[in-house]
Amino acid sequence: MTAPRIPGYRAIEHLGTGGFADVFLYEQEWPRQKVAVKVVRPDIPLTEREKQLFASEADAMAQLADHPYIVTVLNAGTTDDGRPFLVMRYCPPPDLGVRVRGNPMPVAEAISTGIKLASAIETAHRSGVLHRDIKPSNVLVTTYSEPALTDFGIAGRVHEVEGDKDVRISYPWSPPEMLDGRSNGSVASDVYSLGATIWHLLVGRSPFSIPNGDNSTRALSARILHAAPPATRRPDAPPGLDRLLQQCLAKQPAYRPQSALELALSLQRIEAASGYPRTPIAVEGDPGGLRSRDPLGPPDEDETRVKPPTVVSGSVPRPITEASEPEETRDRGGRTTAALVALVIGAVLATVATLILVDRNRDNSSEPNPSPSTNETPSVFPDAPSELPTVKGERHGGVVRFTFTYPGQGKGGDTWQWRRTDTGQSGRIKRPAVTVRAADRVCLQVQLIRQGLSSPTADTCVD
Repeated sequence: MTAPRIPGYRAIEHLGTGGFADVFLYEQEWPRQKVAVKVVRPDIPLTEREKQLFASEADAMAQLADHPYIVTVLNAGTTDDGRPFLVMRYCPPPDLGVRVRGNPMPVAEAISTGIKLASAIETAHRSGVLHRDIKPSNVLVTTYSEPALTDFGIAGRVHEVEGDKDVRISYPWSPPEMLDGRSNGSVASDVYSLGATIWHLLVGRSPFSIPNGDNSTRALSARILHAAPPATRRPDAPPGLDRLLQQCLAKQPAYRPQSALELALSLQRIEAASGYPRTPIAVEGDPGGLRSRDPLGPPDEDETRVKPPTVVSGSVPRPITEASEPEETRDRGGRTTAALVALVIGAVLATVATLILVDRNRDNSSEPNPSPSTNETPSVFPDAPSELPTVKGERHGGVVRFTFTYPGQGKGGDTWQWRRTDTGQSGRIKRPAVTVRAADRVCLQVQLIRQGLSSPTADTCVD
């Protein structure tokens, strides 16, 4: 296959072929470096729509060129015979899909890669760009072994995609709403595709493909539309990771993580809980370290926290320890400050005097001094439900009955929040039991809600 002549670049070899373009390895003459050049194939006459897509890809990738996990566009132009081309940073083959096909990733590496890709996708979304074709083959690997998202060929603007007359999709990675035409792409559809990609990294195949089975477009589409989101069935995968990926693959977009950032934060929490190395989240506009801090570690005393982007299930609100100084207590000519100093000194003297009296009384008492307790620190929320609920399930033919128990249940107006991971069906009830119809394996997530605070989430499956 002959590479086109491009002034300033020397062709080396053909790297691959896509829908309507070839990718070649070139050497840029100055400054000297290897680059990948994507150029429209000579046998394909471009329609105006395809020219627009090619130009949009160049613009989208150039707009996001500074991101560490997005392939950088270095240049663009037209060949001597009128074919558009893009010059990109060279990432040596194979792509991530090929790399894991016969050798799935270690769990820690797959989670870390997911966080990095979620960072890239969140940055694209904040810039108003939907990728719409996230899949393992569109994730390259840099010479420093970092993932790099590429191929924004069918990317669209968030507020413009619904007007598209034709949408190209990659069946194994596309969500149900794009397969049946309900959507031309959204933040939720990109989250689905990213979840399917992470699933592939762990297993070596797409979520709804069947080894040695019928994986035709028709069969895949039917399973994506109707089958329950599958578990990876990796014994070394944390249960929370399987639950999160099944949530990403939910049929209804509302049941998925509501942003790529929310998905990244959930992956970070699994990292921390599993003792894996921490992976920072690289999001545009996020000052260094804010997302890279251990999500389960102590807060950074120099960090200014405005509002967390998501509410973590089972978390307890942080007590207020500092408050802004009211307007009326601010220094006005030094008089208010002096009064405050006097009050503080008086309070300190009174406290010292009280302690002296208490100490004298203690010395005169015949009772021995009690030994200090290691559990004296009171709980800020003594009634906060901190234990896992106990959930049991029993099958009776095509019906499964789940029952829940929790220490001291029934007090304080306790309620139960439950959700099926396969269909996304959910509810909030007072009775500690729920019955669902399911012919196959069904999993239920359950939380106790007590005085507005939620317990950790328990997860039970019945075959």
